[in-house]
Amino acid sequence: MFDIGFWELVAIAIIALLILGPERLPKFARDLGNFVAKARRFIQTTRRELEREFELTQDNDLREDIDHIDKLMKQAPDRIILGEDQVEEDKKNE
Repeated sequence: MFDIGFWELVAIAIIALLILGPERLPKFARDLGNFVAKARRFIQTTRRELEREFELTQDNDLREDIDHIDKLMKQAPDRIILGEDQVEEDKKNE
């Protein structure tokens, strides 16, 4: 994820040990782990919500397209019988 190698991780651990000391390091590691877990849950929840919203948008667009096609199919017999010119005139008169 962060592309951190083994030696970089060891260097970070040594620096944290020197700064925090051996008494506070376990609590800091636990708190950091909790923070990372909460951040991951937040990101996953946000991603799921965005995907769900995107799917709803696609569903609405698809529904509109289907309604438009249904309307065109209902008008098709009139266009065949009356001809295109008559249907266009009827639409203008409406």
